[in-house]
Amino acid sequence: MKLLYALLCDSAFLSIDRKVNIIGVFETINAAKFPVTHPKFVIVGSVAPSKKNFKMSINIVDEENKVPVLGDIQEREVSLPKEGGGQNFNFIVEVVNANFAKPGSYSVKISIDSEVIGEIPLKVAESKLEALGPPS
Repeated sequence: MKLLYALLCDSAFLSIDRKVNIIGVFETINAAKFPVTHPKFVIVGSVAPSKKNFKMSINIVDEENKVPVLGDIQEREVSLPKEGGGQNFNFIVEVVNANFAKPGSYSVKISIDSEVIGEIPLKVAESKLEALGPPS
């Protein structure tokens, strides 16, 4: 199993002709205060499968203390059609209300049958946003 690509974005969907459409790719989540709950983002990617049946899981881990952010791993059984030989397995996973306790480096880990096949770095940063007022 080989991860061909994986990205974090605001939204993704399959078009009628099965093309992956990706909107708003990012690597950093900014927050004014912590803990923070990020309302929604999407993990999108493609795997070149070496077998038809496998278990895929995705988790987000705090790189400093190795604590999972998602709590329970987003795990699913995948059964690819027998006649789809040579086709890649595209995935679109929506993450809703992910809680980040503190700013720092995180990693989105993509696993097949409990083996990590790829990671996406994710930075969660504290932004010092100041209210814009009229010029003085």
